[in-house]
Amino acid sequence: MCNARAPLVSLQDFFAQAPLYAILDTSLCQQRSCRDVLEALLRAGVKVIQYRHKEKFRRVHFEECVALARRTQELGGVFFVNDRADVAELCGADGVHLGQDDLPVEPTRRFLRRSVRIGYSTHNLEQARRAEAFPVDYLAIGPVFATSSKKDPDAVVGLETVSQVRASTAKPLVAIGGITLENAPAVRKAGAHAVAVIRDLLTASDVEARARQFLAVLKA
Repeated sequence: MCNARAPLVSLQDFFAQAPLYAILDTSLCQQRSCRDVLEALLRAGVKVIQYRHKEKFRRVHFEECVALARRTQELGGVFFVNDRADVAELCGADGVHLGQDDLPVEPTRRFLRRSVRIGYSTHNLEQARRAEAFPVDYLAIGPVFATSSKKDPDAVVGLETVSQVRASTAKPLVAIGGITLENAPAVRKAGAHAVAVIRDLLTASDVEARARQFLAVLKA
């Protein structure tokens, strides 16, 4: 188990430093190992990284999470596991990200160590308003644009919904879905504290350089 812990800095502070939420999707690591991709993201200055594995979760994936969580924490970042609260708890991750169809937030919160953060996906303004009362540490809203990262994506919400959700919540807000280097500044301007990116990061020939480009335009 990973015993190292990043200082309990607020996610809003992490996003102020680096407003890019990198999603490490195992299906897109291609010829590179997830460890190599993670190292590139951390070198670029990314502070918040999520491990996303949508196929059957095996022991090798758990062990990978242990190693990736440890490395992220060693370099002062925070590591989330997508969907799997059990894996997040056991591997020593800093957080778990839950979707609308995943485990309910309240029992998940009781199951996890107090220091483990919870992120929560919303897909419209009504869901975001309901989630304001949940014991979660940030909300995600999306898909902002059309995306191919999900097999059955929800309806596109657009920039206006991002602005509406930002106005309705005091929690840090992460926008996700179809975000690219070109449209990321508009998403930030609409009110997102950070943008979550999968494909436009992981399919780049140089992940570190691409992450640096994202951080540059997001902080401009």
